[in-house]
Amino acid sequence: MRDTPAGLAGLLQLAEWGPRQLVNAINMRLSSQGRERLRLDPTAGYPWIQRGFRPRPPIPDVAAAVLTDRLGFSVTVEQLWPNHGPAHRGRSAATGLDAITHLDDLVRELSQLATTSPTPGSPIEDASGADLTAAVLDQLRGAVLVARNRAGHEHVLPEQVDLIEAHVAALRRLDDRHGGGTLSLRYVTAELRNVVDLVEYANYDLVTGRRLLAIVADLAQLLGWLHFDSSRYGSAERYLLLSIGVGRALGARDRAANAIGMLSYVSSFAGHGRQAVRLAEAAAAECPTKDPILRARLLGREATAAAADGDLARFRRCAAQAAELLDRGPSPDGSSFLYYLNPMQLAAEAGQGLVVLAEQTTASRKRLLAEGIVLLAGSVADMAARSEAGGPAYARSGLLHSTFLAQAQLRCGDLAEAVRALQTGIGLLPMVQSPRGRNYLRQLRPALARRSRSPIIAEFLPQFDEALSTA
Repeated sequence: MRDTPAGLAGLLQLAEWGPRQLVNAINMRLSSQGRERLRLDPTAGYPWIQRGFRPRPPIPDVAAAVLTDRLGFSVTVEQLWPNHGPAHRGRSAATGLDAITHLDDLVRELSQLATTSPTPGSPIEDASGADLTAAVLDQLRGAVLVARNRAGHEHVLPEQVDLIEAHVAALRRLDDRHGGGTLSLRYVTAELRNVVDLVEYANYDLVTGRRLLAIVADLAQLLGWLHFDSSRYGSAERYLLLSIGVGRALGARDRAANAIGMLSYVSSFAGHGRQAVRLAEAAAAECPTKDPILRARLLGREATAAAADGDLARFRRCAAQAAELLDRGPSPDGSSFLYYLNPMQLAAEAGQGLVVLAEQTTASRKRLLAEGIVLLAGSVADMAARSEAGGPAYARSGLLHSTFLAQAQLRCGDLAEAVRALQTGIGLLPMVQSPRGRNYLRQLRPALARRSRSPIIAEFLPQFDEALSTA
């Protein structure tokens, strides 16, 4: 679902903006960064459309950044001005990781990333699948954890760490329910900077140091997911890679395995199907425990990767094994960060995988779509029931599942059911801050327009457009 129109004009049309709205958004971004001297005249955008003129740096990067925020998926300068040659490329998500030999290196990388990644002037490019796999398999293994005891520096108290841990757990649950918009990104990034400051400049014993670093790993993992939810693939990959390194330094292989699994999931949607499978294999190899919940989570990631790679047999095997493990229930020493995983969530992910597989075949497309509809419909119905009972626990998941369900139903020609699924989805929009979810909805607009001769679709389109205009 990542196909996008080429050129500034096509992307502006998709964003439902004109040149003036784009320039206004650029000026607002420049002002928020203290660069008012670069502000543009309100008419500056017209030559960009009419004559294909590309402005001087840093305006192209800022234009790409504001359109990324507007559309909910990554937009590059090359997409905006494809006939002007390649723009300057920033560093890749995997750049420089082979030089990391100490935990301090990981912490410094995270400190720098938390300072620069929200700005368009420091883009991080989506790494190739091979580079991501090499970083996970060959790097990020030499870091060492030490205590801090320096004259003139205060000690971190255990009670302070208790408070931070509780806050981070609440932030994770907030993201699971509502998704990662711009406000969440800014807030969690600031939280990471604060904890990194404690690691770098405070004193602590070995036990407290381990707890602080575990928080750093968790925040880096959460930021990786938030950036993915904002379709910032390069930053997402960088944060997850660094989280893996911190987890390994701590000996927290369950955290590292979970982060590798998340990196596999991101790679599946970034178009690296084959390498996403290799990353899922690496996550399983990293997994130190027989906890059925963590193993089910990693097998679910492998099923998603197999779907992206077009491997139906592997997808079915992994999805079935994941469901069987999850039925066993949690073990006493299970991973607390997988509290959200339940059979309904796992089934919905399998449904999404079937829809992805159906896009890659013609021989069994209808059968795959029908299977996917059954799984996704169950999840969406459960979400609707929760909503009627006082609000869904995981509104973002409900939105994503309803868009995949509607996509499958549109392809099967079941327009009434597709509209019903989309009505459920847009009903969740006020509770969701997920650019990725909004993007999936927007990408269904052309499919609806092609079927607008149907009275059902024609009647629904104004409601759909109104919901997206205020999302």
